[in-house]
Amino acid sequence: MKNFMLVIAFALLAALPASAAESSEISKAAPATTLAQQTPDMTPLFAAIIHVPVPRCYTLHGTSCSSTGATTPCTDACNYNLSCTCQNYYGGPYGTTLIGRYWICDYEC
Repeated sequence: MKNFMLVIAFALLAALPASAAESSEISKAAPATTLAQQTPDMTPLFAAIIHVPVPRCYTLHGTSCSSTGATTPCTDACNYNLSCTCQNYYGGPYGTTLIGRYWICDYEC
């Protein structure tokens, strides 16, 4: 892991432009691009390195959610890939009052 991080660090250093102090000529004109524009976007690289684990279905089931019909992946104890769906729950004397939205997950093994 240390070697991998070292390779990433050297790749980032190689991608950065040389500073004006190291160059043999110092330009008096304003730079055409900023450092932020010259530095490559590393988001896809770090997104591939950082792994966010899929939550267990039993930890999501019955918890609140924000938009009806939304889905989210989850796994069960057998490591099957399942999903949870956000559903409305109604109550009150006539069953017409919205109580809340909750995750309802697929049947687990």
